[in-house]
Amino acid sequence: MHSFLRPAMRGLLFSSALLTAPLVLAATPWQVAHPARAKVLQRANHLDHRIAYARWTGALTPWRAAALQHQVAQVRWRQDVLARRQGGALVRSQYWALNRQEDAISWEITP
Repeated sequence: MHSFLRPAMRGLLFSSALLTAPLVLAATPWQVAHPARAKVLQRANHLDHRIAYARWTGALTPWRAAALQHQVAQVRWRQDVLARRQGGALVRSQYWALNRQEDAISWEITP
């Protein structure tokens, strides 16, 4: 029984390692090199999804949803411009300024 248990444990460990490997490799090299930019863009994507859901449920009018999506696009554009000026990275103060803009957009989405 002892000889059977050892290969079974190895198999279990190996299969669990294979299943969790994609989770470890989820971050791309770009995300690792530019964590602040990745967070801003991830939050912008989340805001877009929230706006679309609020529009779908009727919580936002089509015009208000379009205006909010335009504001999110402006945040994306601004982070790109600011990062280009800094050699591809965001300074902490720039990150916080973009975060405040995204906060303001988030407060306007009701659901």
